[in-house]
Amino acid sequence: MYLETIEKKSEEKQRKHKVCRSRGGESCAFDGAMIVLQPIADAVHLVHGPISCSANSWEGRGTLSDRGSFHKRGFTTDLRELDLIVGSEQRLLKVIEEIIEETNPQAVFVYSTCVTGLLGEDLERICRDAEKKFGVDIIPVNAPGFIGPKNLGNRIAGEVLLDYVIGREEPSFTTDRDINIIGEYNIAGDQYLIEPLLEEAGFRILSRITGNSTYREIKWAHRAKLNVIVCSRALVNIGIEMEKKYGIPYVEVSFFGKTETTQALRKIASFLDKEGTLTEKVERLIQREEEKLEEGLKRYGNLIGKRAVLYTGGVKSWSMVSALKDIGIEVVGVGTKKSTYDDEEKIKELVSEDCLLFEDTSPANILKIMKDKKAEILVAGGRNLYLGVKEGIPFVDVNQERHRAYAGYRGLLNLAEDISRAIEFYSKDKSNRRPLSIKLKKGFIDPLKNSPFVGAAMALQGIDRTVPLLHTAQGCNFIGKVLLIKHFREPIVMNTTKLFTEEVVMGGEEKLKSNILNFKNKGAQLVAVITGALSHMKGEDIEAVITPLRDETFKVPHIPIPDYEGSLEYGYAKAVEGILSLIPECACRKKRGQINVVTGGHLTPADFSELREIVELFGLKPLILPDLSQLDGSRGFSGITKGGITLSEIEDMASSEFTVVIGRSLKGAGEILKEKFGIEYKVFDSLMGVNSNDEFFEFLSFLSGREVPEKIKRQRRILIDGMRDAQFYVAGRKAAVATEPDLALGLSEILNEAGLDLELVVLPIGGEILEKIQSKEVLIGSLYDLEGDFELLLSNSHAEEKARKLEVVLLEIGFPVYKSLGLTHKVTIGYRGSLNLINEMANLLLRKEVH
Repeated sequence: MYLETIEKKSEEKQRKHKVCRSRGGESCAFDGAMIVLQPIADAVHLVHGPISCSANSWEGRGTLSDRGSFHKRGFTTDLRELDLIVGSEQRLLKVIEEIIEETNPQAVFVYSTCVTGLLGEDLERICRDAEKKFGVDIIPVNAPGFIGPKNLGNRIAGEVLLDYVIGREEPSFTTDRDINIIGEYNIAGDQYLIEPLLEEAGFRILSRITGNSTYREIKWAHRAKLNVIVCSRALVNIGIEMEKKYGIPYVEVSFFGKTETTQALRKIASFLDKEGTLTEKVERLIQREEEKLEEGLKRYGNLIGKRAVLYTGGVKSWSMVSALKDIGIEVVGVGTKKSTYDDEEKIKELVSEDCLLFEDTSPANILKIMKDKKAEILVAGGRNLYLGVKEGIPFVDVNQERHRAYAGYRGLLNLAEDISRAIEFYSKDKSNRRPLSIKLKKGFIDPLKNSPFVGAAMALQGIDRTVPLLHTAQGCNFIGKVLLIKHFREPIVMNTTKLFTEEVVMGGEEKLKSNILNFKNKGAQLVAVITGALSHMKGEDIEAVITPLRDETFKVPHIPIPDYEGSLEYGYAKAVEGILSLIPECACRKKRGQINVVTGGHLTPADFSELREIVELFGLKPLILPDLSQLDGSRGFSGITKGGITLSEIEDMASSEFTVVIGRSLKGAGEILKEKFGIEYKVFDSLMGVNSNDEFFEFLSFLSGREVPEKIKRQRRILIDGMRDAQFYVAGRKAAVATEPDLALGLSEILNEAGLDLELVVLPIGGEILEKIQSKEVLIGSLYDLEGDFELLLSNSHAEEKARKLEVVLLEIGFPVYKSLGLTHKVTIGYRGSLNLINEMANLLLRKEVH
C-alpha cells in the first residue's frame, strides 16, 4: 500500500509538471539546453569544455533561420589538460573576447559541460565579469550533461531565458493581438509555414522562443497578450512563470495536421478576439486552407487505410497521430517512452482500442510490433532510420534531424508526399613540392577538430562481436553516436554507462561492472571501456574494475582518451593500439604470405574492401585491423558489432611476416607489433595519387615475390589517361584542404599531381606530418580560419556554410560527411580511387564554371 501511494504521488507530480517518465535514452541536459537556445541565430553559443560536446552537436538538428547564422556555427573553448589543472577561467575570458571581436554577436550564451561542471567554476560570476568588461550580454547556461536528460536541459534553458533575457527591454510598440510563439524551433522551416497563417489571421508575433528568433525580440516577450506554447513538455515553465510574473495567459497548441492547426487558430482567436471580427477572419482562412488541403490530398488517396507505427516524443506523440489520421492513415502502435501522462491520455482519445501503446522502444520490439500489427510504415526519429532501411520498411523521419517542414496545412501535404514516396520505393523490385609556411592559431570558432572518443568508437566498429562502452555521462554517447550514424548512414554500436550526478559524486565503478557483464551475457567477445575527461578527473581505478572480468574468451581493454587530448585521428589510433595490446606475447611461427594491414579511419568503407582486394591480388593474406568495410550498407542491425576482423584473427597477427601501416597517425601500432613480436613494419602516409600507389604496389610485389598484376597496371594507365583528360578543368586552379592530418597529406599529394595549386591546408592538430604536406601554407586552426584566394575546398560537411560565404565549391570528404550521399561506397585509394577523386574535383569546378 505504501509503494502504491508513492507511485501515485510520482505519477501526479509528472502529470503536473509534464515531464517524461524516462530518464535515459534522451541524450543529456547540455544537449537539451542547446536545442532550446541555439535557434537564437544572432547570438553566439559557446560550449565551455573539451572538443567533444561542441564537435558532436554541431548542426545536429535541422533548425533554420533567416535572421542570423550563428546557429550553423560551432564555438568552443576546446579545453586542454593544462586548463583543467590550473583552471579554465582565463581561457574562457580570452575566447569570449576573441569571439566578440571577430563576430560581433548580440549576446553570448556560455554552456557548462560535464568537465567544467565538475571543476566547480562559478560560471555566473565569470559571465557577469565578462559582461562588464566587453559590454555584451554574456549569459551562463549551467546544464552539464551528467545532471539529467534532454528534457531537464530544455527546462533549464527556459529558466535561463526567464532569469537573464525576458523583460530586459521594451518593444517600440505593442498591439492587442501580440502573441509569443514558445517551443517551436523552426525545424526544417516549420515556422515558415506557420507564421503566414498567424499573420493572415490577424495575430502579430511579438517574440519567437526560439525558432527563427533574434535575441532582442525575446527581451521584450513580456509585453505579449498571449503565450502560444507549441511544445509543452519542453518549455511549459516559461508559460507558467510569465503568467505569474506578467499576467500573460498561455494556451497549448499543435500545428501538425489539419485538425490540430485548425484548432490552434481557433484557440488563439478565442483568447484575443474582443470585438468579434477576428473569429470571422480566422474562419474564412480555415475554410480556404482546408479546401486547398483536401484538393491536394486527393493525389495521395493510395495512403487511405495504410497502417503506421509511430514513435516520437512530446506534443508530436499525439499531434502526429492526428496528422496521420487527417491523411487517412491508421495508427496501430505508438511508442510512449518519451511522452508525458497527459500526452498518453490524448493519444488514447485519438486511436482505436486495438492500437498498442508501448514503452519498450528497442529496435527488436518495434520490429515485432510492425509485424504483429501488419504496419506498412514506420514514422519516427532519425535514430530508427536504419531499422527501416535494414528491414525494408518504409520510413519517414518526423523528429529534429529532418529536413522537410511538416507543420501547418501545407506541411501536411509534404508529410503525405514523403510517406507516399517511401511506400512506393519499397513496393518496387530493387535488386612538385612547394615552400611551406606553418602557422598556429587557436581555433575556437567552427572547430575542425572532432572528439577523440568518436575516433575510438569508429575504429571499434571494425572488430567483430565488440561493444564500445563510454564510461561517462549519457550525452557523450548519444551525440557522438548520432554523428557517426549521420556520417556512415549505418547503425552504429556504441553504448554508455550513463553517469548521473550520484555516480559522478559517489563513483560509477559498480555501474561500469554491471554494464560490462550485461554485454558479455549478450554475446560480446570484447567490451572496450573508453574513458574521457570526466572519468579521468574523478580519478577512478578502471583497471581494478575490469581486470577481474577478463578471461581467455572475453576481452575488456581500457582505452583512456581524455577529451582534452588529440582529435578524432588520435582516438582512433589509441583504440587500435589498445586492441593490439590484447595479443598475448609469444614466439609465434610466421605464416608465409600473411601480412598485417593497420589502417586509418580516413579511408571509406569501400576503401577497406578495395585494399583487401589489392593485397589478395598479390597472393598475400591480409589481416586488416580494423576492418570497416561492413559499414558500406551490408551490416545488419545489432547491439553488438557484426563483421570486421575477429578476435582470433587479431591474435593471429602475431604470426604475420610483415606489417603495413596506412596513415602516419598509426605508426605507434606498427611499433607495438615490432616490439612484441619482432615484426618489421612500413608506414605508407597515403594511397592517393600516382607516386604513393606506385611505391605501395612495388612494395607488395617485393613482399609477395610476384609481378604487379596486369589488372593493377591497367588501372594505372587509366588513371594517367584520366588525369590528362581532367587537366583542362583542374590544372592551375587553386584549392584548400581542411581535414584530419592523415587525409590532408594524401589530398595534398593528389592535388599537386593533378596540377592544382594547393594554397592552404588547415589541420585541427599538429605533429610530424606537417613537413610532408605539399601546400603553400599549413595552419593549425579551425574552419573559421579558411580564408584566401581559392576555388575548390575539400573538407567535411560543416564547411558548407564557409564554402558558400567564400563562393567556392566544396568536395565533402573526411569526417563528418552527411550532406551528400555515397561516401561509404566511394573508393578514394589506389589508382581507381585516385581517378574517382580527380573526376569529382573536375566535375565540381566544371559545373561552377558553367553556372
